[in-house]
Amino acid sequence: MSGDAPASTARGPHSTTAPHGSGGGWSRESFVEEVGLVWEAAGSSRMDGRIIAYLLITDVPYVSSAELARALQVSAGSVSLATRRLVEAGFIRRHAVPGERSHYFRVDDDVWGSFLAGERRYLDRQEQLAEQAIALLGPDEEAPRRRLVNMRDYMRWVRNSHHDLLAQWRNYRSGGADEATDQRAAGPEEAGGTAAVEPTAPKPADDEEMRNRLSVTVSPVLARHLVPDALWAAAEPLLPSRTANERAAFTAVVYVLTSGCGWQQLPAQFGISHSTAHRRFTAWSKADLWQRWLDAVTEAPGDATDIAWCSAIVQAAASRQPGAGAR
Repeated sequence: MSGDAPASTARGPHSTTAPHGSGGGWSRESFVEEVGLVWEAAGSSRMDGRIIAYLLITDVPYVSSAELARALQVSAGSVSLATRRLVEAGFIRRHAVPGERSHYFRVDDDVWGSFLAGERRYLDRQEQLAEQAIALLGPDEEAPRRRLVNMRDYMRWVRNSHHDLLAQWRNYRSGGADEATDQRAAGPEEAGGTAAVEPTAPKPADDEEMRNRLSVTVSPVLARHLVPDALWAAAEPLLPSRTANERAAFTAVVYVLTSGCGWQQLPAQFGISHSTAHRRFTAWSKADLWQRWLDAVTEAPGDATDIAWCSAIVQAAASRQPGAGAR
């Protein structure tokens, strides 16, 4: 039994049969290549993105590594390395076919929820490594102890946030998203009225603007963890500009500052592009936002934990500014 569907029924991204909806130069193959470029631009492997896209858009339940190599016109070794990374990250799954020695792969319908759940294993491992490193330190090694304790606590905190995010995603997928889909599919007659012209939303200027618009509804739980309401209340009046998505942008900047990652490694779930986050950071730094924010938080009666967290963010911001060392 082969996992590759017959040529007469299978429609893969690189099929010779013209796919439905490929007019205007856009095709399944274009989708595969464009997703690969998006992954590459985000600092990931282009091959990983191409494989994910191929498995997402193919109409067969699972695909062999040999078929991936043929379709994507790459070596078997490249496919092997990429699929191993994707399996470990939780993006794709291995699929066993009785009587077959070939490796087969598939994606879940909810590949993104599976990734979010799988990423918690990475966070668990990072926390364990931090614990093991702390045990190696002597009683007088305060500097590495602070760094490693922060590493351990950060991984633990993000893992707990992942739990909340995953629950929110599953609730959205099974509730609000399905209801909206059902209403669109029902049509005006079943919805209980005559056809009405649906208002057309203004088209964003570019993909970055769309990401920024979406950010107002992305990761509210994570936003409250990174920037508690009390800290945001102190920061908001100090911002040079206050748009609808400023809290999401502020949260994204705080994430980069406190995690130690590069701007280009800003996770997509924040809904803010890395270039937007960096522009905001630069503008806020020029406006001396960070120290003024800490002063406001310190002067107002508040929780000592919030003050300590604000101070850590301000120190991280100072280290990222030009002339303060590596960015």
